[in-house]
Amino acid sequence: MKSTNNTASKIGFLGLVSMVIGAQLGASAFLMPAQMAQFRTIGLGGWCLGCLGAILITLVFSLLCIKTTKVGGPHIYARMFFGEKVGFFVTWVYWCGAWACNPIVISIAVNYLMSITGVLSPMEKLTLEITIIVLLTLLNTRGIKVTSNVEVILTTIKIIPLIVVPIIALTRINFENFAELTPANSSVADTLIKATILSFWGFVGLEEGTSPASVVNNPRKTIPLAIVLGTACVAMICILNTVAAFGVIHPAQLENEAAPFAKILLILFGGTYNNLIGIITFLICIGSLNAWVFFSGQIAQSAAREGIFPGVFAKLNHHGAPGCALWISAIGTVVILLLQKSSLFADKINAFLDMSIVVYIALYTTTIVAHMKFMRQTKVKSVLQVSISTLALIFCCFVLYNSDWFNFSALGIMIVSGIPIYFFRHRKVAN
Repeated sequence: MKSTNNTASKIGFLGLVSMVIGAQLGASAFLMPAQMAQFRTIGLGGWCLGCLGAILITLVFSLLCIKTTKVGGPHIYARMFFGEKVGFFVTWVYWCGAWACNPIVISIAVNYLMSITGVLSPMEKLTLEITIIVLLTLLNTRGIKVTSNVEVILTTIKIIPLIVVPIIALTRINFENFAELTPANSSVADTLIKATILSFWGFVGLEEGTSPASVVNNPRKTIPLAIVLGTACVAMICILNTVAAFGVIHPAQLENEAAPFAKILLILFGGTYNNLIGIITFLICIGSLNAWVFFSGQIAQSAAREGIFPGVFAKLNHHGAPGCALWISAIGTVVILLLQKSSLFADKINAFLDMSIVVYIALYTTTIVAHMKFMRQTKVKSVLQVSISTLALIFCCFVLYNSDWFNFSALGIMIVSGIPIYFFRHRKVAN
């Protein structure tokens, strides 16, 4: 069994930043301009509020990494400040969320790939989706450095077009496209609320850089810098692409575009780019999936080392990777993929997205409250720290309050599914 304690087998700053960007910057980079167009120009305000909320939350995680005795994700701080029971259920939801969201990205990736391969039958599509998750799991079992290096390459591939193309598009901007502030018969406040909540889809996973703390070089310094810088880069890219898209294509037309990025390329350079966009978007989704597969294994391994999950999740293979945790997470992803194919869940990607936002905002809320409890215990009187936590908590409560109650169903299912596991584990430890 190979140890991961030596520097050579750990993730550096560049690798972790790539992971943070990769986890957040998936297909949303291509799809969000069209999604936000329904809100017209006020949608840009929603982006700004969503970005501000995301940055505030990453700052809370950074403060906890720097100030507390342990470095890790929401599961670590939930257990530290709220005890074993709350710690277990936060960890369970956090881990389930890490692999349960993967089918959304897989489906989007395969849909874009079909622009090259042609339409696939349902069985062919399912086979390809399962193959993708199996191959990425195999890649992650090869060790931390392999996963990190692949993610750096994929992140570089994905951010180049997402920066170069919108900058060129800004030279062709039509300011008249921004004249319509809100859709007809919609208030500014209501539109801004909806745009802010939807924009946060682009930031789900902002904290994932905290979960592999045990395999990061100098985690107290590397993790805070990586998650803040990575999230700031994602915010800049998302806003830049949305402004460019609005400037080149009127929002009323843009909201009906199935492939807005391809339309922008057509306007700028002429010709058709469906195959190119299909390849780029597929690679972007693969980069995002690679990061999520990695983090799902790290979360489970970290929980097992803390005594929250069974010890099997902490076992490392000869490459120093948590093989059992990765394959168990992959099995969970395949189960969700199969459920998506049923008539009950078919074509419900948007519903899954809304539910995933609620799950992660709930996790972030527990971390923010944990930071507030830490400040009270240590008698922190920093106005800046108090302001960051307070504003971050207000943002999370704002999103939760304005979310549809149906979107809380996934969170409830995850919590309930963990109850038998908790009592089984609790009884085993007691015996």
